[in-house]
Amino acid sequence: MNYQELSRPLDISDIDFRVQSINNGGYATILAYKDARVDMARLDAAAGPLEWQRKHEIINGNLYCHVGIFNVSIGEWVWKCDVGTESMTEATKGQSSDSFKRACFNWGIGRELYDYPMISVKLNDNEWSKDGGRPKQTYNLKIREWVWYSEFTDDRLSFLAAKDENGKVRFKWGTMKPKQTEPEYKPASGSPEVAEVVVAEPVVVNDEDANVAGMLKKKNEELDEQRELLITEYTRVIGKKPDGRMKNETMKKAIDDAVAQALELPEELLAEEPAVVVASSLKDFYSRIEEFKLPAQFIAWARDIVSKYEDIETAETIEEFRILCNNHYKKIAQ
Repeated sequence: MNYQELSRPLDISDIDFRVQSINNGGYATILAYKDARVDMARLDAAAGPLEWQRKHEIINGNLYCHVGIFNVSIGEWVWKCDVGTESMTEATKGQSSDSFKRACFNWGIGRELYDYPMISVKLNDNEWSKDGGRPKQTYNLKIREWVWYSEFTDDRLSFLAAKDENGKVRFKWGTMKPKQTEPEYKPASGSPEVAEVVVAEPVVVNDEDANVAGMLKKKNEELDEQRELLITEYTRVIGKKPDGRMKNETMKKAIDDAVAQALELPEELLAEEPAVVVASSLKDFYSRIEEFKLPAQFIAWARDIVSKYEDIETAETIEEFRILCNNHYKKIAQ
């Protein structure tokens, strides 16, 4: 595999942005972060869906995630791990997700996020208020509708900017490279919430504030394209098209729930042939590969089979099974 593909900077559309805090002067600090699905997608693309795995363990009372990638040249799994912290809503799930994302940082996925500047934004008067003396954001702060643009030089962030839902530039940092055409701003991955800028240093920009109408049209086209991709993913994972009125957030949750459920399915999927699971050769499962139509269920099943037989089958048989599975995954994931 190409390990450099793991550390290739994430597209700005894969990054989420949310308000970390608001001070009494109405300045918001914005946090850029990645979702665990981004890590899974990058691992699938760079290593192959059956060439990486994750496992969790408690060490000194803390939950650690180990992410392993199979190194063909040495014929062994290579592991990197990190510890997670609890989320404010779900302690166990938050630790599991956070430790996974941190372990993926060790593999280089999204490591450029550490180079992002502090995003400090002066909020409009209607975008924040004080509740009991504490600053908080209002519904008028529509971060989900903002579009973002980034540039990298030698894989390091060199320019970052954002426009709000009205096409107004709300944040700029760094120096933009010379452009022949209008830069392509993109919606963020889908974060909770944010918004005039505190620019720490002079910025050289090639008129990207011009042609607001054109930018808004482009933003709408990108949002439509993003929804089409989401509908395709929903249809592939759920097995039917979503209701036309279903919101993007609802589709994303349904996909996440289906994938999470699929990761718990191996025993159910194998229940049809319990004797085979216990006593047969790995080759007896070859004929079942073509039965799977949903990528999430197939990956869960294949990983479970590999984990059961990797210690008792030959390396050649394991590798042959992985190749067959990877080929089938490419067909059903198209």
